[in-house]
Amino acid sequence: SLLIICQIFYTHSFFINFCVRKVISKTHLLQNICKSLSTSTISQRLSTSAIQLANNINKYNKMVIQHNVKGYEEFTKLVEELETNAEGQPIHVLFSGGKDENGQSWCPYCVKAEPVVHDALAKASEKSHFIHVDVGERAYWKDTNCPFRTDPRLKLIWVPTLMRWNTPLRIDSENVTKKDLVDMVFDEPIEQK
Repeated sequence: SLLIICQIFYTHSFFINFCVRKVISKTHLLQNICKSLSTSTISQRLSTSAIQLANNINKYNKMVIQHNVKGYEEFTKLVEELETNAEGQPIHVLFSGGKDENGQSWCPYCVKAEPVVHDALAKASEKSHFIHVDVGERAYWKDTNCPFRTDPRLKLIWVPTLMRWNTPLRIDSENVTKKDLVDMVFDEPIEQK
């Protein structure tokens, strides 16, 4: 039965990636996959499937803890909580333009940066935190009194901005679309204050 489960994981890796990112337990995931497949789909490449299953499980067991917040108040509340409870783990923050009802951001660089940043999360240390902050609508962001711009801990000028909290590591604008710079923010050995 383990070989059957391995084949299921291999055949439906896109489903695994989606479910793991949504923090569905492995047991629940297996039950859903088994219900959706017939036994005729479980017949090829079993040894390869077992290896890929092990790699996928190892990859996702080491994932960063992801948070999504909207607005300044939600962000400050969460970051203050993490500063108290994150046990010294790094906190990475991506600030990006708000999204409409179709999930599309008003900020073109944010749209380009999001997949680059999410791919680079694998470079972040295990159990570190990643906060994706929706800064709101374009008019709110452009206001010079926007708290994301005036908070002395942030002083944001551009979205997207990617930073490691309480360190000098920070990139913004189109630089957040550059894989090598994004990777540096996640894997550069600088301690938080």
